[in-house]
Amino acid sequence: MPLLSSVINFMFPPFVHLPLIVDKHAQFSIEGSRKFIIYIYIYIHEVTYTHASGAMTTDHPTSVSLVRSIQDWWSYPKKTSQVKKKSRSENEKRGSNELKNRIVEYELFRKVFTSSVYLCHPTEDSEDPADEKYVGQFLDVDIGDDIAIHEFYLENRSSDVPEEDVVDVVVIHGYMAALGYFIKNYEQIVKSKDGVRLHAIDLPGFGNSSRPPFPPSLLENLSPLDEIEQIKQIENWFIDKIELWRKKRGIKSFKLIAHSMGAYLASCYLMKYNNPTEPDTKKIVEEVVMVSPLGTETSYASLLSPNSSHVLGGNPLKELITRETGETVGIDPELERLWQYLGKPKAPSVRILQHLWKWKISPFEVLQYLGPFYSKILSYWSYARFQNLKSNDDSGSGSDMILSLHNYSFSVFNQYPRSGELAIVKIITFEILAKLPLSDRGFIEYLHDQGIKTLWMYGEKDWMNSKGGKFIHEKLSEIGASSSFLIIPRAGHHIYLDNSSAFNSECINFLNLK
Repeated sequence: MPLLSSVINFMFPPFVHLPLIVDKHAQFSIEGSRKFIIYIYIYIHEVTYTHASGAMTTDHPTSVSLVRSIQDWWSYPKKTSQVKKKSRSENEKRGSNELKNRIVEYELFRKVFTSSVYLCHPTEDSEDPADEKYVGQFLDVDIGDDIAIHEFYLENRSSDVPEEDVVDVVVIHGYMAALGYFIKNYEQIVKSKDGVRLHAIDLPGFGNSSRPPFPPSLLENLSPLDEIEQIKQIENWFIDKIELWRKKRGIKSFKLIAHSMGAYLASCYLMKYNNPTEPDTKKIVEEVVMVSPLGTETSYASLLSPNSSHVLGGNPLKELITRETGETVGIDPELERLWQYLGKPKAPSVRILQHLWKWKISPFEVLQYLGPFYSKILSYWSYARFQNLKSNDDSGSGSDMILSLHNYSFSVFNQYPRSGELAIVKIITFEILAKLPLSDRGFIEYLHDQGIKTLWMYGEKDWMNSKGGKFIHEKLSEIGASSSFLIIPRAGHHIYLDNSSAFNSECINFLNLK
């Protein structure tokens, strides 16, 4: 820790005038802000070196230079909410900022993908390269109200595949991520079978999708009964936009791969929109890969009644634990043993998360207070997390590839932070426990009744609680539903990056893309 302390003292001397962190409940001193940002630094350091897929090597730098960090801060566009302004100049500036981010994204994909994949450059005219077999495009799909869903679209063209046999695959990322993090998966999945069309989207308020301000009413502290409805509204804030995107793109059905928070929201999407009422109506989704999903396990943090959590035919959303009176609620001893068995995710630095949840701010908002040091601090994580990144033909690797992914990370994390990223502080507790866990809200029964096939996948060194997914898998197996469970070796929470070959192989086999 002496070296870490020296770095902190260098980067955050007492005289540095960092912005005050203020909310309606409390006001913090400059010194308090300084200490909190130091905690954030330690948090990044801990996440990087505790949960990265392997030990750091010494053949490349461990971060960008301080000069480069200052240059990034000076040259990068200021964060905007990406909501249309009345001023023409503001809209032009917004368009310029978006284009810069798209070019950074394109450069990352171009470095990783093989030359057999034709990538449409963001500045090129949208002419269709008819003679290319593998074509990738970066799209901004307008869903109304000046909101666009950013999508990477990659297709495996073949004149031999009739339209009814074309397969659409949708990929949804998790929290503190964006579609570019699946860079090592897209090409292999699409090339596995003629006629595959892959759609990777940035969640609303994340990545390069529009970032409308998150409704303040959805962040208010409410009674447990009202909070249940509030959380459902938060879920709808995301999944309604995903459904609008699907309709705008004309996707009738698709296979789904979703990670972490994206898997939780995907589950909410399925329960709301994947419910065909007519006997002969085809479901939108029939196969789902749940990659280290958030919010599976029931726990003391659940706002739903434990008494019917795992009983077929129950309606747990109507049976609530009331905590307003402060009275002790009787807990079934068997349920208490279940909570102890399931446990919770091994999230680091709970104290930091507790502060973020209390103040209702996202980690990105705090990190943006670092100003010229932001890129430097983030790069410690980038260089450790992506140390093994290589191009798909192994022609490029090392620090140049890592720098490309760092540039992408900085471009998406340095945008307006008070949008979709804030939802996490209401959906889960600072202990990473869902308030409306999937196992307590009829999700198991839903998957069984709708005949949806699921694969539950975790990394060998995953900090997410694999017991939650395993519990759901076992319950599904008991009632005759089609479910599989896997632990991927040599992988942490970002399985798709840590062991991309195993991840790709399992997804291709499960989704029958061979």
